[in-house]
Amino acid sequence: MKRFSGKTALITGASSGMGKDYARLLAAAGAHLVLTARREDRLVSLRDTLLAEFSVDVLVLPCDLMDPLSRQAMLDALDGRGVKVDILINNAGLGLQEPFVAMPWDHLQGMMDVDMTALTHLTHHFATRMQAQGEGYVLLVASVAGHMAIPGYAGYSACKHYVRALGYALNGELRPAGVRVTVVSPGATETEFFDVAGHQRNLLAKLLTGKSEAVAWSALKGLHRGRREVVPGLINWLATLSARLLPYTLMRRIMEIIF
Repeated sequence: MKRFSGKTALITGASSGMGKDYARLLAAAGAHLVLTARREDRLVSLRDTLLAEFSVDVLVLPCDLMDPLSRQAMLDALDGRGVKVDILINNAGLGLQEPFVAMPWDHLQGMMDVDMTALTHLTHHFATRMQAQGEGYVLLVASVAGHMAIPGYAGYSACKHYVRALGYALNGELRPAGVRVTVVSPGATETEFFDVAGHQRNLLAKLLTGKSEAVAWSALKGLHRGRREVVPGLINWLATLSARLLPYTLMRRIMEIIF
């Protein structure tokens, strides 16, 4: 990933899971980092670890992506420091498992604010600048759930459908300007996702859960090459293929068994 060396990457949701993996892999590739998430103590700990291991700059900017004022404050802080972001890793995401009508509206709205609104806000802000400078990289983290409709994850799968559609369109719009936009659609991955979602996985779901570092590596490799979408893992790729080929009622039943 030689193209990333010397560039600056902003990683959302950097305090845990794949966010930490993206940070480590990009630092190893020689990229400078801006780490953002709500939990400042975790960001500081990650920064100190990366500085001790790699010869890169690491800036910590805590931000609550649900809050538009907090997002704007982070963007203003970057401008105030003269930081030019070359790589945007839209990693932060929130999933909630609950029947749609049983989910409190504020929970559903918060999920949409993180998964769609904040992602779109940051993408618009930085892609505008990348287009003007003639180069840049944008990674949008979607999900295998964005290829199908999953009862119990109705809102989440709808959000990820949006992310995939946005990424596909921007890949075509921005490629002529030298900006690479890639969507990564992981399957179940060993992160804090299921704990936050309130999801007790069955044995089958646990067996299908992959490693976050492998997912992050595949995503960055795809971004480096300018691929439109990356679906890490053979099982996940087969799942997305099945979603296109199998009848909806059968696919819905399979998802109910797994999730």
